[in-house]
Amino acid sequence: MRKVSFTIFALYISLLALSSRLRGQEISATIVDSVSQKPISFATIYLSNNKGVVSNEEGQFRISYDLTSKKNDSLFISCMGYKKLGFPISQFKDSIIYLPPTSIALNSIILSNNTLTAGQIIKQIKQDIPSKYELGYTKKKLFFRQSGRQKFIKLNVKIKKSSITEFKQIFWDSTLRKIPRKADWHNEILGNLYGNFSKDNQKLELEKALELEDKKATAIFKNIERLFDTILKENVKTNSYFKIRTGILGTKIDADKIVDSEGQDTLSIIQKDSIKKNSFLKSRKRILTNIIQYFENEKLNLFILNKSKKYSFKITDFTYFGETPVYIISFTPDGNADYKGKIYVDADQMTLIRLEYKNIQNIRDFSLLGLSFKETLKEVIIQFKKMKSGKYTIQYLEYVSGSDSMIKRPLVITEKNKIVKGRNKQNQLKMDLDMSNRLYQKYQMVVFETTPISKLEFETFKEESIILPINLNQYDPTFWQGYNIIEPNAAIKGFKTKVD
Repeated sequence: MRKVSFTIFALYISLLALSSRLRGQEISATIVDSVSQKPISFATIYLSNNKGVVSNEEGQFRISYDLTSKKNDSLFISCMGYKKLGFPISQFKDSIIYLPPTSIALNSIILSNNTLTAGQIIKQIKQDIPSKYELGYTKKKLFFRQSGRQKFIKLNVKIKKSSITEFKQIFWDSTLRKIPRKADWHNEILGNLYGNFSKDNQKLELEKALELEDKKATAIFKNIERLFDTILKENVKTNSYFKIRTGILGTKIDADKIVDSEGQDTLSIIQKDSIKKNSFLKSRKRILTNIIQYFENEKLNLFILNKSKKYSFKITDFTYFGETPVYIISFTPDGNADYKGKIYVDADQMTLIRLEYKNIQNIRDFSLLGLSFKETLKEVIIQFKKMKSGKYTIQYLEYVSGSDSMIKRPLVITEKNKIVKGRNKQNQLKMDLDMSNRLYQKYQMVVFETTPISKLEFETFKEESIILPINLNQYDPTFWQGYNIIEPNAAIKGFKTKVD
């Protein structure tokens, strides 16, 4: 009996080991320009089955494969302006890959066969969009990362008057001291996005999720919120409402919308968990849906093209992306436009395959009555890849934004109540605000596989809220082991929250 039990146990362990090996092996390396020795960002790394990833901004990549792959399968590396390289998986051992540039000049021989101007090329890439891109229903296996950094430059409150004892100056000084002056966070998901390019036709299937965030800092804000709720509940009358005035601007808010949190307290743990999962799924789907809206009514929905009259376009180079000949067109503002960048065009199909641009001035610069907002940074990269059908589909998207906001003005909050006899005004809080904040956000999405599906397949797929992110207080290199992702940069690998 013991022999049988031991044999079964040994077989179980062997199957686990085999399953682990079949689940995935990994190749990781850094791609470097063989001439300049600088890392190459956003290179495409893919296997013989066309599954692949892109290198990060530091040239690093990691790609998984399973042992069911054939021994003669190869790893290919392709990047705009560089020679395509291939390596047998079984022989791959390098940690640094040197990619040689493609030495092709913009010369009259290449262009003599096609005398199109930059303006004519821009017009042509707007045409016949359904024949160039996969616009139907698809299943997109993707990885998405959202990173952020926030810093309070100023955070001051001076109380002028408070009829609620707890809201005196000492309370605000103590509360503001507890608020972290800066914070960093990174959220990551792996899953499948089903749908076409309509906002209403999107379904998300989450497989795994991670958040690198200081939960202690988050808990501080939650505790302050609970403290506010408690103080307001003890001092605010039933049926009251608040009049909020800052400078000459004013608004009205029902008191119960601020202090009524009892509904959440009565929910069971299972109900709260379900609400969290559903909220997380919807928030991730909303972001993904917004950032992939680069097609609309079978047209490219890219404002650089929609507002092309505001820019000057010039053919600056000619290169290859794998076997595809590519025009490189630079653009600069023709007047008071905001961006400069490059467009990469498939010279055979006249298809936009990559767009990159960056602002050269503040996108928005608003200032009025002690309120100001400046959008100081916006960088975008969109890259497409060719499917077996010959049509292009999204491969990589990166969106970076930065902004400064400031408020320096008085704020008056007055509790009023028409039912209570005697006086309409119940409580009042007057303060001067002096706050300024700097925010940086970065979104990255890589699509590993795009599989066309039917409308019926989309409609019958059931979206389920079953995943919550696992929170870590420091980067763990084993978390995504066996999965294809965008390799983390140095900032993410160095993430670590303070431990008291």
